[in-house]
Amino acid sequence: MAKNTALTKIIFKEIVTSKARFLSILFLILLGVSFFAGLQASGPNMLNTANQYYEDQHFMDARIQSTLGLEEEDLNLLAAYEPVARIEAGYSQDVLAGSNRLVMRVFSYHPEQELNQYVTKSGRLPENSGEIALDNRELMRDRYEIGDTIHLFSDSSDSDLTEQFKHTEYTVVGFVNSPMYITEDQRGSTTVGRGTLDAFGVILEEDFDLPVYTDAYLTFSDLAGIDTYSDVYQEKAREHQAELERQLEEHAPERFRELREEIEEALTEAEQEIAEGQAELADAEAELDDAREQIEQGYQEIEQAEQELADAKIELEEGEQAYQDNLALFEAEIAQAEQEIEEAEQRLEREQAELSNQRAIIMDGFRELGSAEAEIDAQRQTLENQIERITTVQQQLESIFAVSPDQIPEETREEIIEQTNNIPLGDVTLGELLTGYFEGTISDTMIEQAMAEVMAELESGLEQLDSAEAELARQEQELLAGREALEAGQRELDQAQEQLAAEAVRLAEEKASGEAELDQAYQDLQAGIREYEEGLATLEDERATLEEAEAAYQEGLAEFEEEQQSALEEITEAEAEIEDARDELSELEEPTYYVTSREDNAAFVEYADNADRLSALATIFPGVFFAIAALVTLTTITRMIEEQRGEIGTLKALGYTNWQVSLKYYLYAILASALGTVLGLILGYQLFPRIIYNAYRILYNLPDLIVSSYLFYTLLSAAIALTCTIVTAWAVLRKDLKSSPSVLMRPKAPKIGKRILLERITPLWNRLNFIEKVTARNLFRYKQRMLMTVFGIAGCAALIVTGFGLKGAVEGLTSLQYGDVIKYDAMVVFDQDTYEGAEEEYEQFIQNQSEIDQRLAVYQESFEVREPGYNIQEVYLMVPETPASFTDFVSLMDRRSEETYELSNDGAIVTEKLADLFGLQAGDSIELTDTDNEVYQVNIAQVVENYTGHYLYLTEDTYQATFGEELPTFNADLLIYDQERTWEDQLSEQLTQQDKVLTTSFNSTIINTFDDSMESLNIVVVVLIISAAILAFIVLYNLTNINVSERIRELSTIKVLGFYDREVTMYIYRENIILTLMGIVVGAGIGRLLHVFVLDTASMDNMMFNPSLHWTSYVYAAILTVVFSTVVMGIMHRKLKGVDMIEALKSNE
Repeated sequence: MAKNTALTKIIFKEIVTSKARFLSILFLILLGVSFFAGLQASGPNMLNTANQYYEDQHFMDARIQSTLGLEEEDLNLLAAYEPVARIEAGYSQDVLAGSNRLVMRVFSYHPEQELNQYVTKSGRLPENSGEIALDNRELMRDRYEIGDTIHLFSDSSDSDLTEQFKHTEYTVVGFVNSPMYITEDQRGSTTVGRGTLDAFGVILEEDFDLPVYTDAYLTFSDLAGIDTYSDVYQEKAREHQAELERQLEEHAPERFRELREEIEEALTEAEQEIAEGQAELADAEAELDDAREQIEQGYQEIEQAEQELADAKIELEEGEQAYQDNLALFEAEIAQAEQEIEEAEQRLEREQAELSNQRAIIMDGFRELGSAEAEIDAQRQTLENQIERITTVQQQLESIFAVSPDQIPEETREEIIEQTNNIPLGDVTLGELLTGYFEGTISDTMIEQAMAEVMAELESGLEQLDSAEAELARQEQELLAGREALEAGQRELDQAQEQLAAEAVRLAEEKASGEAELDQAYQDLQAGIREYEEGLATLEDERATLEEAEAAYQEGLAEFEEEQQSALEEITEAEAEIEDARDELSELEEPTYYVTSREDNAAFVEYADNADRLSALATIFPGVFFAIAALVTLTTITRMIEEQRGEIGTLKALGYTNWQVSLKYYLYAILASALGTVLGLILGYQLFPRIIYNAYRILYNLPDLIVSSYLFYTLLSAAIALTCTIVTAWAVLRKDLKSSPSVLMRPKAPKIGKRILLERITPLWNRLNFIEKVTARNLFRYKQRMLMTVFGIAGCAALIVTGFGLKGAVEGLTSLQYGDVIKYDAMVVFDQDTYEGAEEEYEQFIQNQSEIDQRLAVYQESFEVREPGYNIQEVYLMVPETPASFTDFVSLMDRRSEETYELSNDGAIVTEKLADLFGLQAGDSIELTDTDNEVYQVNIAQVVENYTGHYLYLTEDTYQATFGEELPTFNADLLIYDQERTWEDQLSEQLTQQDKVLTTSFNSTIINTFDDSMESLNIVVVVLIISAAILAFIVLYNLTNINVSERIRELSTIKVLGFYDREVTMYIYRENIILTLMGIVVGAGIGRLLHVFVLDTASMDNMMFNPSLHWTSYVYAAILTVVFSTVVMGIMHRKLKGVDMIEALKSNE
């Protein structure tokens, strides 16, 4: 019991006193285990995470599509397949979206949908019609927010999507991920827009308006719970896929027949409907013609009635005119008679009036005559009186004139003037003249002359009166004669009045008789008018009725013509559609069903390829890594046991058994390796998978990594770690334990000195100084230590070289494949089933693209290469139209010799990876299998450089010689241009609209995708490089530490001899520098081999990394190794400075 307690103390004391050694073993094991287990677990963890994601989202096991869509009968057939656990049918449509013309695939969604469930990242899934959830990729999040409206439209001007969707504008309600699209940037290809999908969208199923389903998604009961990336799943999935393809292929003729019958029946019904429509049109037209005829007859009857009424009206008008004429004549005659009577009466009245007037005139004449006679008598009397007076005055004047005026007294003058003042003499009176006379202004002659003139006038007046009296006498006679005539006229007038009165009586009698006749005629006329008006009213009623019928007819005619035009157009269109449908029916082919599985999902396969590449790296790199760590660990354990030979002998001398002595070292090794293993497993399983997964997660929208531990890798790591320590301890102890304690307690005899090779080269040896000779002897004296150091450093350097080489191979792969090998920028694949004019349209379009520098037509076809013991490889055969210019588009160069070839009729040129897989070279032949399982043998002329995919290049003559038939029509174009991505997008969209173009692939898109994938792998490579660097540091430290520990007495001796600290350090480090340089050189060679091996192992069947190793990889590895060596030298220098020389020299005692 006491022995066991003491042994236990010794064990733990050993750990405490040799912490550096214990920790170095622990860290070596930890690093090796963590790297090995972590990298080994990374690939499976990635696959497990994806597998769990697929299970959580109920990702479909198979997807069914058809060229004619899917009907219920198809779904029933699928549902009848026993392994089918669930089937869900849905719709999908590729459209353009938004002002940016993004190409988007819209899927239908049902709230009860179980398969392909979406992961809502923000917002929600659509719940109402007119709502859409968009792809969660950054492209869509940058352009749309929840609540925005997105417009969907077709890339064809002939379609507005109304036949596919109930709405073309949708409100964004959320952003989602789909298990069908796990990559961040790849959404697949399409025939819409520029040919590449940008995103997907999700709308309610009710918002689609398609007659048949476009997709059906299946899950199989026997695949539930099976790892989707396992061989079991893949095999069963392929079996189901093949079986469904077989059943659907068998079902295709039946569906084709039923579809053809349905179409023919529909066409027959359509033709019958057209015939019925034409008959209905004919019946309607006949009815309209009958109505027209009746209306025309009605119009004729109306015209006849109108004619009769017109005749009647004419008769009425003539009668009325006659009546009016008679009435007018009668009234005229009556009026004339009355007028004559009236005129006669008026004349009589005038005559009577005239007679009365004449009588009055005559009577006035008699009275005037009497008055005139009286007046004449008065005038005569006056004249006579005047004459008498003037005569008297003359007599008086004579007496006056006889004397001088002055002799006449004033009173006499005044009296004379007063008396003569009233005697007019022309304009003046005689008194006035006498006044003038008396005043002397007028002579008496003048007065006498005036008196004579007056007297003459008076006498003339008497003569006139005599004439007037004679005239009066004559007038009196006339008046008497007029009175007699008047009395005679009165008698005649009275007689005329009597006649006129008689005539008026007769006229009144005739007027009364005429009025009676006219009244009767008027009554007859009014009766005729009333009869005419009644007939006219009846005619108007009939006309109104007829006009209503005419209006109804015209309305019916207009409606008929409108409907007839529409119906005729519809009939013509329907006939054209029927004709087209019959043409299409004659060209209708059996439906092609496409059964795709998860393996046909590009993202699914790409993710698996990345995980497989990672697993391939994890198979080689960690193994080498672990081997180096194990080698150094073995050296450390070996050195530890050799250092403690004395202690082993002492324990044996104290009575401890060999097992008890061994237990100390076993437990020491077990504790170090166990702790290193546990910590390494924890660190490896948790750290490396997360780092690597997060590197790949940049490309994928998957959930957080599911970290799992794997019993196999755990046990393997533990077994290797324990083997490196325990087996090493057992192997070293087995020899020492056979020796006696006394032998063990004595120091091990030093090796016998021998001359080394350099000593035999005298000229060289003599030129070496003392230190250099000591260094050389020490190096070759401890050959095992030298080899361990060289190979330890070489291993680490090889890992670093491999890491940098792999990094360079990854980074340069894209530029090599799509810069040096593939020189064209785009490939346009043609649709061979288009109409004749499509090719001319395409040719015209390409010729108009001045930006395209070169163009080459090629024929491309895929074949398979099948060889026992090898995976089936898909090979693309390519035949250019002009072989001479083919090297402008594809480089045909041998990678090793850099010799360039031209296509010739000597045979095919095959790419390097395919040749390496099947061990082919120039002069060999290869068998190609087509889709009909026909096998063709092709002779190989040359092997050329290529890095992705397998290609076979032939001339047209070689093709004909190989396949025994003429080359089919060229089905693709290779294009070379130097334009920006925006122009390329425009070209893609325009090419997609060409009916001749099936698909277009752009190398820029392939480069971006490949670069993204390689970038993730590059991150993994960086992790490998860092891990290798850390291992190199630990290995250098451990080996240097072992070297120092082994030679501590030697170093103490030279220190005692007066060497300075720097000289002591350089004493040991000269050897380390040489060993490091040797390790770097050896590591470069090993790294080259390891690089080639890793690339061959890590690359896929259809991909080849560039095996050439750039010189910078060697430089980086050398620099890192030297840097680590320098750092370790600094650490050891501090350790050597603190060495207790006395204790070190007494260590053997």
